[in-house]
Amino acid sequence: MTWYKRAEGSLDPTTGDRAITWTTEIITAIVQRLRADEVFVEAGYAVEDYVRIFTISAIQHKDKIGYGGVQYEAFPPEVVKFRGVLEHYTAICRRLIA
Repeated sequence: MTWYKRAEGSLDPTTGDRAITWTTEIITAIVQRLRADEVFVEAGYAVEDYVRIFTISAIQHKDKIGYGGVQYEAFPPEVVKFRGVLEHYTAICRRLIA
């Protein structure tokens, strides 16, 4: 699986927008298709457009994930801990429509 890590840079003085850069890493993750009762399906999407990933990499909101030739955008991840020690991160990801 390919992880496109998003990093925000400085503000552009003319537009006020932040510069965004992407770094690429290969990560190991478990990918699971979602059921209809696990996610609110937004207009223009189907339940097949959503996956849940489990990984030990520190994914963040709006990072991109490449899996099976398709790119997904990560929703806010959940940190799973056991006895105060990090176990893994889990996040729902939605397919990007180009």
